[in-house]
Amino acid sequence: MADQNKRPIEAPDHEASINRNPHRDFAAVEASRPDYDRSNVWTPTKTPHPEWKFGDGAANDDWKKHEVLDIDPNEPGRPANLNYKVMISSTVPRPIALLSTISSTGVVNLAPFSYFQAVCSDPPIYSVSFVGERDIDSLNNILESKEACISIISDSFIEAANACSINTPPHLSEWPLSGLHPRPSELVKPPYAAESAFSIELQYYSHQEITSPRSGKRSATMVLLQAVLFHVREDAISADKATVDIAKLRPVFRAGGITYGTCFQGFELPRPEAFRKLREGEEMQRLVGEHEEGKL
Repeated sequence: MADQNKRPIEAPDHEASINRNPHRDFAAVEASRPDYDRSNVWTPTKTPHPEWKFGDGAANDDWKKHEVLDIDPNEPGRPANLNYKVMISSTVPRPIALLSTISSTGVVNLAPFSYFQAVCSDPPIYSVSFVGERDIDSLNNILESKEACISIISDSFIEAANACSINTPPHLSEWPLSGLHPRPSELVKPPYAAESAFSIELQYYSHQEITSPRSGKRSATMVLLQAVLFHVREDAISADKATVDIAKLRPVFRAGGITYGTCFQGFELPRPEAFRKLREGEEMQRLVGEHEEGKL
């Protein structure tokens, strides 16, 4: 009982220092908005400008109508918190990793991270960045166990995933608080979310600590994780097991502040052909010729 009394009530409250919610009364603001339309489906459209050709640039001149402001991220007196807000509101959309790990004492942790991205396919590597000077449970667990799972978040369980960001103390698991169902992994110890259409079992590859030039202290730790097994819902994968169907995945993305979004409208845009083919065209020959003559 004495040991239990010494347990922390909660983990450090990073949200209070970030203050990303712009609304004094979010419940009132949300009540004024229309209901979420669950009937929306993935609807491919034409590209924004199907008539575009090499050399055309932007489709309008809106960019000419406004001055550009310069922001020095290292300006004296500018807090790093403002740089964070600029970055998360401009580097969008960002995928969200629902990261599951296990502590050395057997506590199964679950937390969402939007500083997450695919890095390499051979070997299949993903990155997750943990911001802050202090160690957090997910980072500690990965560095100790060398294992993790990532589940891609769909709109059907975004509220449950968001609940996992609560700053619970290390001895409490977020799984029962979220109501999500842990599914046992095959090759690693942490489970993954059964509700997710796509999940990944991962093993530690490497990590890099990042130091703040302001304080000289660690400000983040980027961890690279290697995929050892993919899990995908049977109706969400192509016959050759190569392409996940975005219509079934229904992913949620992260933007600035407390903004999230989903991908229910889109278009297909092929990459350009090989340059050796493109340069045979008259317009490409003109552009290349002007560039080589110093006119571009």
